[in-house]
Amino acid sequence: MFDFRLDLSKPTTFWAGTANAFFVALVMFGADQELVQRLLTVRTRRASQKALVSTILAALPLLCCYLSLGTLLFAYYQQHGRPALGKSDEILGYCVTHTLPPGLKGLVLAAIVMTSIDSPLSSLSTSFVTNLYRPLIRKSASERHYLWVSRAGILGFGLILIALALACRRVEKALWLALEIVSITGGSTLGIFLLGMLTKRRSNAANALAMVLSALTCATLALLSHWQIIALAWSWLIVIGTGETFALAYLLGPAMESDVPRG
Repeated sequence: MFDFRLDLSKPTTFWAGTANAFFVALVMFGADQELVQRLLTVRTRRASQKALVSTILAALPLLCCYLSLGTLLFAYYQQHGRPALGKSDEILGYCVTHTLPPGLKGLVLAAIVMTSIDSPLSSLSTSFVTNLYRPLIRKSASERHYLWVSRAGILGFGLILIALALACRRVEKALWLALEIVSITGGSTLGIFLLGMLTKRRSNAANALAMVLSALTCATLALLSHWQIIALAWSWLIVIGTGETFALAYLLGPAMESDVPRG
């Protein structure tokens, strides 16, 4: 039976799971830079709506394929002798390394690398240059300058992602960790997205400050929860972060609107 009590300490309650799923879906399909870049490449709003709906419809079967692959490999090795692995999510890597022929092995590894470094790095660099560097750090530089900053951003973010991957090698539940990270940072993005959709407030500096403060708040709450100082499920972080970002940006906007160029 569903638990309808508002219990912030249990990530498996009905309300916690529903709120997290709803807000994560809003972040992924409404405010994620990687998806937004795709929508901006089409010519009409109708085409962008079709692209958005088709992306949502395609995500579920793709997710089922990913999860089924790992499940089938796990079942296969259970029947034919399970390898001595430190974590269950290492089965795919073990299969690629020890089972696939050389040509197919290289193809799979190349696909993994390309899907990891293409769109995400471009999205991170574009967001940094467009939303932070250009309006707040260097407003009147040439397009060539912004291009070089974007390329440097790809390199910098690539190094950061490599460092994060190395730091997470001993993580037992990588999927849950990824969702928790989305909950910490996704609220900042979603809060600004909702601010632009629902209000007329506009201030680059106020938005950036609200996003940073919200992410720091959620990161602090996550650490306090991990240290068992407070009882707060990680699934509530994105809800808290969205509300805090929206409120701070809305309240600070009038005092910091001077940084927005007037048309």
